[in-house]
Amino acid sequence: MWKRIFKSFALLYLPILALSFLFFYTQKNNQIEELSLIQERAAANKKNLFIDLCSSILHDLSYWTNINYPIDFQPTGKHKELMVPYLDLIEGIRDYDQFRFLDLKGQEFFRAEQIGRKTISKDTLQDKSQRNYVKKGLSLKPGQVYLSQIDFNKEYGVVEQPYKPVIRAVAPIYDTSDNKIGIVVINFKMKRILDQLKGKINYENFFLLDADRHIISTNVIEEDLPYERVVLGDLEKSRLPTLPSKEHLISKDTTFLLNNSLWSITNLDLNNQQTIVSPFSYDLMEIITPTKWLIALEIPKEIFFANLRPIITGLLVFNFFAVLLFLITTYLYHRFQIQKELFYSELENKNERLTYKRNKLAEQNIKIADINKRLEVRNNQLNRFNYVVSHNLRAPVTSMSVIINMLKNEKDTEERTDLLLKLEKVSKSIVGLTEDIGEYISILDKKEITVNYVDVNEVIDKVKHEFTETLLDNSNFKVIIKTDAWNRVSFSKFYLQSIIQNLISNAIKYRRGDIDSFICFETTYEDNKKVMYVRDNGIGIDLKKHGDNLFGLYKRFHRNVSGKGMGLFLVKSQLEALDAVISVKSEENIGTTFKITF
Repeated sequence: MWKRIFKSFALLYLPILALSFLFFYTQKNNQIEELSLIQERAAANKKNLFIDLCSSILHDLSYWTNINYPIDFQPTGKHKELMVPYLDLIEGIRDYDQFRFLDLKGQEFFRAEQIGRKTISKDTLQDKSQRNYVKKGLSLKPGQVYLSQIDFNKEYGVVEQPYKPVIRAVAPIYDTSDNKIGIVVINFKMKRILDQLKGKINYENFFLLDADRHIISTNVIEEDLPYERVVLGDLEKSRLPTLPSKEHLISKDTTFLLNNSLWSITNLDLNNQQTIVSPFSYDLMEIITPTKWLIALEIPKEIFFANLRPIITGLLVFNFFAVLLFLITTYLYHRFQIQKELFYSELENKNERLTYKRNKLAEQNIKIADINKRLEVRNNQLNRFNYVVSHNLRAPVTSMSVIINMLKNEKDTEERTDLLLKLEKVSKSIVGLTEDIGEYISILDKKEITVNYVDVNEVIDKVKHEFTETLLDNSNFKVIIKTDAWNRVSFSKFYLQSIIQNLISNAIKYRRGDIDSFICFETTYEDNKKVMYVRDNGIGIDLKKHGDNLFGLYKRFHRNVSGKGMGLFLVKSQLEALDAVISVKSEENIGTTFKITF
């Protein structure tokens, strides 16, 4: 039963499960689309913020590169007073870390640093000719600026403590004669800018990367990670999530799902772009930068699945009740089906028993009908027997009574002798009648008749040798046998022998003397029953006159032929005793045909 229940349950529930997965897949995609839009807007906002900050840096840098510096400019010497208002200006910009002028050889000739809230001019000047940003700056053309990568500030080749992430903006400077006298280098503090970029909008993780997957800044950990510490091997990897591969960090902005986390990548490639350096000026500056930045925003899988949790919970609750409902439904249905099958099985068994009893009753009815038929035949035989006995015995018994009375009164010896001779004849007649009655009663009283398959040819051949007329080969009476259809029948051999004997005897007795006589035994099938035709060419019988009495006891129809009229009566009685039927067709001087149906 449970196997059938689970099979039906599976057929019902699998479509629901498939629809649940389809619904979840659709809702998940919708969730991805919605979160992707939020991510893209957040990435665009952070990109615009970064560009605005860079524009601010470039605006400041543009101010210093557009100053017409005196010929033979000496900011710490004869032009020291000229630098006083500029130092006040530098002090008022909080994102400045260092402000420097370098000559065409890369040697600092002016240096100012912000320490706390003060800007201090330094007397110790350094040779920066080997620094990459200096080399790049010295190669700049008019209208070009250089933005370095974001890294920690170094002094004399050593990273300054505490760590201070900076970006260096470099531009060429010219004197009043348009002669290039060096470069201006401003170290901008990136702490405030990076902190603004780290701000979360939708619980996302923020990463500022370069194209080589170096992490510049992230809100996953507190500290910034500029180039001096960017290689992931230098950090505990467990502190950072798995970043997308380089294949995902393509030049086109994209959003994708990776390891169940939703990533949004936005490019910040400022290299070789031209930008307006001031909203009050149409001067363009071409940006040169050694790297391409990427903003990567990640919605972690925990947050992603937190957004999907209501959908998952709803589907689980729905499927739980669906499973419960289908299990209960299929259980009740199959329980009802089993009860129904049991009911029909019991009904079928009862019908089979009723059919069996009906068949048995039909068999009994057939047997009873057969018994009734036999009784009817037996009653008819007994009635005929009663009539024969009462009729045939009346005359000899009366004659015997008369003769006995006469003997009592007769005194004459001769007359008494004559009466005794007559009494002897009457007595013999009564004895013969008694023998015939005894033979007939033996047929009626034989309750169990031995029935076997009897070879008809063998019985006919045996019987025909009992008569002189059929024994001799030169006799003018022939026995013809045509048993091609069948030659064996289930019957009493004794009865069949007696029947054939009486039929052959009658054919011999009532043959015609003017022709060669014969009797023919021929077998066939009619209505799936075995039939035997017995034909002769004897003197025949007038059936219109004698047909009703043909099989009667002591009925004789030819006075010129001796006989007791017992043969056909016994034939019919013996056939009827085993449910066989005999009928006759006959024409005078043509012959007689008996039809026996077994």
